[in-house]
Amino acid sequence: MQAGWLQLRVALFLVLALSAGVAYAHQGAGGKSEAAAAQPAPSPRLVAQGQALFQKYCATCHAPRDGKRDEAPSLAGLYQRKLTPAMKHPVNDANIGGHIKQGGPVMPPFPWLGKEEIAALLAYLKTL
Repeated sequence: MQAGWLQLRVALFLVLALSAGVAYAHQGAGGKSEAAAAQPAPSPRLVAQGQALFQKYCATCHAPRDGKRDEAPSLAGLYQRKLTPAMKHPVNDANIGGHIKQGGPVMPPFPWLGKEEIAALLAYLKTL
């Protein structure tokens, strides 16, 4: 009876290990899932619109002045990070877009920005 349970446990372990291996093999380059890797690159027009919005609303605090950063953290490489430094949440469009709209402890909110403007900002931030 115990030998049967042992065989069942070993078989279950092998199935789980194989499943994990298959899931890992389906990830794209850089650890991105197929769904993330399949997303089309944002259009140059959208990125340019986002850059203009960044200069208008974000650069005052998030861009260095004279090689120094006095206000807010750099957003360069934001989408390569797993967690945001200030928010301690996963870096994804929903969290970053929500933070832009709602603000944070030291960041002002930008509730008047529409979905298209948020999408443009996110597209630009992904290029940094």
